[in-house]
Amino acid sequence: MKRNNQIGALLAITASCIWSGNFIVSRYVVHMSGPISLTFLRWTIGTLSLLPFAYKNFIKELDFFKQNKVYFFLMGLVGFAIYNSFIYTAGHFTTAINMALIGSIIHPIVATVLAAIVLKEKLHWKNTAGIILGIIGIILLIAKGDINNILAFRFSTGDLWMVAAGCCFGTYNVYVKRKPIGISNNSFLLVLFAIGALILFPFSMYEMAYVQPVLFSWKFFAILLYIGIGNSTIAYLLWNNAIHRLGAGKTSLFGTLIPLASAIEAVFILNETFSLFQAISGLIIISGIIINTWPTQKNVHE
Repeated sequence: MKRNNQIGALLAITASCIWSGNFIVSRYVVHMSGPISLTFLRWTIGTLSLLPFAYKNFIKELDFFKQNKVYFFLMGLVGFAIYNSFIYTAGHFTTAINMALIGSIIHPIVATVLAAIVLKEKLHWKNTAGIILGIIGIILLIAKGDINNILAFRFSTGDLWMVAAGCCFGTYNVYVKRKPIGISNNSFLLVLFAIGALILFPFSMYEMAYVQPVLFSWKFFAILLYIGIGNSTIAYLLWNNAIHRLGAGKTSLFGTLIPLASAIEAVFILNETFSLFQAISGLIIISGIIINTWPTQKNVHE
């Protein structure tokens, strides 16, 4: 059992580190591709790379997908097409550090509140404390440590895009719990990857032709492989395997590593500065997430 937990922890840490690079990419490629085109290419490659692992299950479960067409369309729209387009849009306006910190707190807050409303889950005192700490941290972050920014509501455009992205992912996380019975995890992801790509196809074609053309190069192609295979297929499969070994509660705690890893990567790769107010807000945000996701005594013994 101890070895199983160690492997699960290693898988979760690896997945979190892979995901943390998504915010770095969104900043790095702003001159290479528009946000919609980048998202479309990501999910297209993700679909193709996941296909060999999920094709057989998809064929077996095709009837379940047909019976839940509306559910899968909305999940692909909100959780994949819109969510990642918002992230890559935010990359045009704010730092990777801010994106990681904002994204790490908004979606747990939205997911917790929506779960209480939609799924009738009871709010524990830890949920409330985590949300309060998260709000304090996020206000400090987007206000850039200046109280005058709060009073004048002068928040960064990119920060607001990340707030919107976090709302999308929080909504997605709640409705994942309503995944139809009889559908495996890999075919579930395959269909959502494909729906996200199909929805974005006409919009990406327009963006490439009239807004921002894609500047294809070997460097850009390597980035596409990273976000399409590594950030999508590999990270999701690692994360799901970790959940199987550790359980969802313990695995979710490793997500707090994402903003920390992103901040370190941004400093070394993008030459961003990790300021004092970002460090303080980051500690507050991570503390809120840990409190919010830490298993209760009842769950520990289950």
